[in-house]
Amino acid sequence: MTFILLPWLELALIFPLAGALAVLAVRSPVHALRWCLGALTISLLFATGAAVDHFIAAEHTRAPPFQDFALDHATAPMAPVLLLLHVLAALGSSKSRVTKSACLRVLASAFIGLAALSTTEGGVLILLLSVAALMPAWDMTSRARPPQAYLAYIVPILAMMVVGWSLLQQPDAPTWAVGLLLAGVVLYGGVFPLHGWMPTLFGNAGFGGALLAVLPLLQIVAALRLVLPIAPDELLTAAAFASLFTAVYAGGMAATQRQARRFFAYLCLSQTSLVMFAVLLHTPAGVAAALCLWISAALSLSGLAFSLRALEARFGPLSLREHHGFYEQVPSKAVCFLVAGLGVVGFPGLIGFVPMELLISGSFEQGLWVSAALAVAAMLNGVAIMRAYFSLFTGKRPTTSVPLRVTATERTGLVVIVVLMLVGGWFSPHVVASRHAAAEAILAGRAQPTP
Repeated sequence: MTFILLPWLELALIFPLAGALAVLAVRSPVHALRWCLGALTISLLFATGAAVDHFIAAEHTRAPPFQDFALDHATAPMAPVLLLLHVLAALGSSKSRVTKSACLRVLASAFIGLAALSTTEGGVLILLLSVAALMPAWDMTSRARPPQAYLAYIVPILAMMVVGWSLLQQPDAPTWAVGLLLAGVVLYGGVFPLHGWMPTLFGNAGFGGALLAVLPLLQIVAALRLVLPIAPDELLTAAAFASLFTAVYAGGMAATQRQARRFFAYLCLSQTSLVMFAVLLHTPAGVAAALCLWISAALSLSGLAFSLRALEARFGPLSLREHHGFYEQVPSKAVCFLVAGLGVVGFPGLIGFVPMELLISGSFEQGLWVSAALAVAAMLNGVAIMRAYFSLFTGKRPTTSVPLRVTATERTGLVVIVVLMLVGGWFSPHVVASRHAAAEAILAGRAQPTP
């Protein structure tokens, strides 16, 4: 089978930069948002082409223009998913609150994320992860929010990764350098005990900026490419169990939060920790489950966030202490919230069902208590989501004179999210087969580790 011969990945990387130049040239924030959406949509099309190009026409006679950037079996499906996350973030931006600075951050985040997915150089990956982690500080500063609390968490984590990777490049690298790099990567994902940066991020940054800093799960790229090939089994196992503990702990915290943003922060922390746990199991079933969860968790959480952002834009900060009864006013957002939330916890027929089933069944060889802990984490996440749904959409029926109808851009995002949740569940078995092959290729490289 042949495919159209185009530099798909290179074009996908270029268009966010071109969109940023266009945003700088316009004065109106609304026009800036349109240019941002246009550039991201075109980049999404090229990223999809790059993923298809990798799987059905991977061998070309031409040399890629950018030698240090290329997709592989593990990251190819995530390229369009990452761009779709940014498109949904732009679609969910309120026109009355959007700024040129916010549009530039979304476009810069898209470029950095796609470059991190496709880079083949470890040093470049560490640099891109560092820039991506520091982007929220720009967001907080633009909102007159102090970034010091967030930076107090994230800077030491970045230092661990930079120092660990730098030491590993030396001929006589100390053995503890691998542990330092591994610690930096898992803490970058929010693993206990330095997980406080994630609630701080969602509390101080804009909702869209916080989402784009967390949901691409770029720490999984670092774990697959930098840590998994060289880390000893004992360190990987210890980090895996720390991630599992974090998933259960964060699920319990999400179920008890009183503010919607903190609920979502801990829900993200629980789900991302599950993905990291699956990677660090370093078994074919575990890595395959991680690659599937990477896709399903990112899409499901983005759908849940889309509804929360729309509610915040209309009603301000959302409390979970009372029942708001928003269903009567915005039923489409209630449906989106429920469908995406059920997708997060792996409800049958939705996008997260097969990945969660694969994770639980694949971890059984680690012991019954591990499968039980995964089930408890999923249960706590489900309780948290249903509690938030009932708090936000059921109860009293408030009245307001402000028009609350769904905008055209929001309607587009809602339809895309619901379709993805349903269609993703239908095609999950085919995705699992592909992810198994990618997992075996990743672990095959572990047989001959090279720092």
